[in-house]
Formats: sequence, structure tokens, C-alpha cells
Amino acid sequence: MTHTTSTPFFALFGQMAARAWRVFKHRRQFAELRNWTDEQLDDIGLTRAQVRRALDLPFYTDPTSRMASAPALGQSLALTAANSPRKTTRLKTVKPRSDESGPLAA
Repeated sequence: MTHTTSTPFFALFGQMAARAWRVFKHRRQFAELRNWTDEQLDDIGLTRAQVRRALDLPFYTDPTSRMASAPALGQSLALTAANSPRKTTRLKTVKPRSDESGPLAA
């Protein structure tokens, strides 16, 4: 007996159904934000435009994923390549004071 796929069909179908339910649930909860006032949206760090843009996505797209990918509270992300040179901090040695005698405790 040969096995042509690595994941059985019913497992793939279950994952697809779970994702569809999650998207439906998140979209329904996110749609409630339309009824919030601007002050309430500001309290959670969102604007009315962000809510509108997230709900304008296609019906099969999770609107919360758009919010998760957006920088929090309008702060920009400082991303650098993993192999880029990094600034090194220079360590300064400290000489012990002359009035202290004996071994240093950690």
C-alpha cells in the first residue's frame, strides 16, 4: 500500500474548518468595533480608519491578523538584517576605591 500524501484528507479538512470558524468568529467580534466611539477605540490603540481598513479585507481574511501585523500604537518597527553589523557597547572598567580593603563580595 502506497501513501501518496503526508497528511490525511480528514486532517486537512479539519484544519480548514477550524480556520474558517476562527476567521468567522474574529470577523464578527471585530465588526462590533464599528459601534464603539472614537474615545473607546483610542483607549485600545485603534482608530476608526484602521477598523474600516481591516473590515474591508476579503471575507476569508482574518481582520485581527492585519492589526497584529501593524505596529502597536503607531510606533514604527526598527528591523535590521540578522547578519548586519551591530553597535557594540563599550564597557568601562571601574577601579576599586582606596578606602575599601579586603575581598569584594558578589
